[in-house]
Amino acid sequence: MNRALFIFLLFSLPAHAQKQGRAFIDSLVAELPRAANDTVKGRLYRVIADESFFINVDQALQYSRLGLRHTTRMNWPRGIGVFNSYVGRAYSDKGNYDSCRYYLLKAIEIYKRLDDKWNLSSTTNNLGVAEQNIRSNYPAATRYYFEGLAYAEATDDHYLISICLDNISEVYRIQKNFPEALQFGQQALALRQRQRNPDINARRELAASLTSMAALYTQMENWPQARQYGFRALAMHQQVDNKDGLAKTYGNLSVAMQGDYARKIEYALKAKHVWDDMNPRHLDAVNNLANLGVAYLDLVRSDTLGKSPVQPTSRGARLRLAEQYLTDAIRLSADKGEIGDQAHFRGNLAELQAMTGNYKGAYENFRAYQTVQDSLYSQEAKNTIAGLEGKREIELRDKQLQINQLTIDGQKRQQLALLVCVGLLLVIGGLLYWQSRTRKRTNITLLHLNQELDEANQVKARFFAILSHDLRSPIANLINFLHLQRTSPDLLTPELATRHEQKITEAAEGLLDTMESMLLWSKSQMQQFKPTVRIVPVQTLFDYLQRFFAGVTQVQLSFETPAGLQVATDEDYLHTIMQNLTSNAIKALQNQPDARIQWQAQLEKGYVVLTIRDNGPGLSESQLQTLYTSDAAISGKTGLGLHLIRDLARSINCQISVQSEQGVGTEFRLNVNP
Repeated sequence: MNRALFIFLLFSLPAHAQKQGRAFIDSLVAELPRAANDTVKGRLYRVIADESFFINVDQALQYSRLGLRHTTRMNWPRGIGVFNSYVGRAYSDKGNYDSCRYYLLKAIEIYKRLDDKWNLSSTTNNLGVAEQNIRSNYPAATRYYFEGLAYAEATDDHYLISICLDNISEVYRIQKNFPEALQFGQQALALRQRQRNPDINARRELAASLTSMAALYTQMENWPQARQYGFRALAMHQQVDNKDGLAKTYGNLSVAMQGDYARKIEYALKAKHVWDDMNPRHLDAVNNLANLGVAYLDLVRSDTLGKSPVQPTSRGARLRLAEQYLTDAIRLSADKGEIGDQAHFRGNLAELQAMTGNYKGAYENFRAYQTVQDSLYSQEAKNTIAGLEGKREIELRDKQLQINQLTIDGQKRQQLALLVCVGLLLVIGGLLYWQSRTRKRTNITLLHLNQELDEANQVKARFFAILSHDLRSPIANLINFLHLQRTSPDLLTPELATRHEQKITEAAEGLLDTMESMLLWSKSQMQQFKPTVRIVPVQTLFDYLQRFFAGVTQVQLSFETPAGLQVATDEDYLHTIMQNLTSNAIKALQNQPDARIQWQAQLEKGYVVLTIRDNGPGLSESQLQTLYTSDAAISGKTGLGLHLIRDLARSINCQISVQSEQGVGTEFRLNVNP
């Protein structure tokens, strides 16, 4: 049973009471002369045509034409598109494919100019209905349904989407692809069931979806499900007064009743009554007639004792009814040109006539049935043989082969061009990916360098803050003494002046030492500056320290080194390191009785180890951290000296280690290349 759903076209509706059927249409027709303006009148035409499709197709066509003339005079593009679609739909219902397609394509052209995806979806879907119901061109119908579905999904309108899904399900049902038909049908039904407070059109479509599911389960011979969906659809079609839906649902229920012949025939007669009022030539109407004849024939076969109360009760009357309905179905099928259905009905009629003893009629109908079947296959064979034997056909096929070869060559060239384009895109993509990765690595490197630079700047800032504090004190003392000497020289006794001069001289000498060390350290921080490595005797280093600290009398200095021991290093760097270590040890031993400092040199594991030991109070944990970490806090002169020692030692690849114990003393070890 072929069935597909139309979509109602969209433009705004006037407000009306929720009437249905003929009374509703008559009330709208009465309002036409009283329409306030042309726009209201055009919308009235649309609603009248809409409702008439469920009552009388000729009346729907009449008001669709009136609406088309009216909106054309108004130059209302959307209204013109809607009524073109309505005229096309009316011709589809009447089976006039050419006129139907003409008007639907005109509507599609208008909607494309307006970019009206809603009405594009509905009209494209209706074009698929025409292909399916009139021409039985299921591939074309499916193509239009999927095109309409794409437009519907762009609008996210569940009403549109569900109708397209339902029609796709119908095509798959006809092709007996039941899994796909169930999938699309259930999706459509689910969308319609989710609508809240549905209007009359939404309820009609929900009923139509239930009818589709009933027809699907009928064809699958799942009779309980077919009856369940059929009864639900029947109740809803009655509510919305949809005669087309009622007729189709009655027909489905008749088949689904199976052995219940009373209800089977009852529903088939109800379907016939509705079809006779609407369109007795409809394909479903013809099938229902044939099913009604087969029902009476099956009743005779099953009720051999004549106990069934189904009217008529006599065997002969039942067979006459069966013959009448089958004969009518055969006649209508012949008028419509349905060869396959006609042959099927003739086979049933031949069986009936054999039961009644009309063997001549049975033979003729069986021969007609057989002739149709034989003609189909024999004609196909004859056409094939004639095509193979005819010289012209052979030449045409050769030309077609040449055309096909040219097409294949063109496709190969296109494939090659596509492959080249894909290759270029891959190369470009690879280059972009490589560039992105390179840029990412560079950015990471710059980020790390910036972090290191920031840390170095912070350390340098802290360092120069401490350095300025250390330089400030001796310079301030010198300036104060000079001011005092210039402004009030009589306040200073000779002894006091001498003592101040001595202190200032000592501070200035210490400041000079600090500045020299700082100058050397700053050079070590320059990337372009490199130490000058040469061979230096260890004894020369110790002699320098003895001369430098010759004036230190409160601390006992001692030096031990094997004869001829040498190191490869920058002499100035190592002088400064050893000088700072010795100076720090002397300061630590200022208040220490029996103060001793010992320098010792020896060869250990390939290195010359220079060791300085003192018996002072030892170093704190924070002072030791200054030697090992770059971001340790700097405080006082000792902290600054350890920073200098650390950085200078790093510049000449000298390894420093320290051991210190509170109250016992401290030992520094310098590992220098021999």
